[in-house]
Amino acid sequence: MKKIILTAGFLSIFLTATTQPPFIMYDDFSIGGGISYRLGIKEEFSSPGINLEFYYYFIDYFRSGIDLTYYIVDGNFSPSAFEANINVCALFFPDRYWSIYGLAGIQFIWIEYDWGEEFGKDKHYGFGFNLGGSVEYNLEDNFKIFAEPKITLYCIDKFRMTPNFTLGVRYFF
Repeated sequence: MKKIILTAGFLSIFLTATTQPPFIMYDDFSIGGGISYRLGIKEEFSSPGINLEFYYYFIDYFRSGIDLTYYIVDGNFSPSAFEANINVCALFFPDRYWSIYGLAGIQFIWIEYDWGEEFGKDKHYGFGFNLGGSVEYNLEDNFKIFAEPKITLYCIDKFRMTPNFTLGVRYFF
């Protein structure tokens, strides 16, 4: 009985380790871009942004990467904002056509206000944390579209929380 249990255990470990699903892209890079929208709460700015991202699949159902967003802020004092996020994504329900995943990461944010010639520019820097998820749809072999909502908790002069939504396309190679 002991030999049967040990043989079944080793066989299941071997089959699990050697059988890979065909829809996961191991050791693949992806580059993507899209449009982001940051929803301001209270005194925060709300604005659209341009997103560029790079991801690498490093383990079966995990990938990590960086995404950069420049926000096009329209205001009285011509503010501008930039954020860089380092994220880790866990694929929960990968499929040949649809994928659902969660993400967590850290953020660096930079906001600058131009108060005019009299007062000059005012710059603020901060760090934060991201938590969110996404849905991807496979258009072709190498192209996927995605929708990614996330919440960011960050601190510049005080703790703030802002929702963010990104819609875009990724190319895998």
